[in-house]
Amino acid sequence: MIKIQKTIGEEYIVEPKDVEKVKRALNRAGHYEVPDYGITPYPDRKLFEGIRSFQKDHRLRVDGVMKPDGETVTALNAKLSYDLPFVKGPTLRCPECGAPHGGSKGDLCPDCHIKQ
Repeated sequence: MIKIQKTIGEEYIVEPKDVEKVKRALNRAGHYEVPDYGITPYPDRKLFEGIRSFQKDHRLRVDGVMKPDGETVTALNAKLSYDLPFVKGPTLRCPECGAPHGGSKGDLCPDCHIKQ
């Protein structure tokens, strides 16, 4: 589950950590192809194309904008939680980006751990 602090859109000043979270989440949902240089905290054309693609596929308003607790974030979280494989017990998540992982509680996922 992802939570963003500020609205993400081409006309907005964005929070870099929010951009990284959304890129990772869209990638897991199949709507963002990670460039050769990796995931950056900077908004790019592919990010907004991914948001629009996700919105279109999920019959949402296609505007390329994600608002905190808005319909796009809600639908993306639902998609990611629905796609998780069934496992016994609680799913452990990275405290930084919210990605599910097999570590212990409080551990960062491999992507966030590398950035540290």
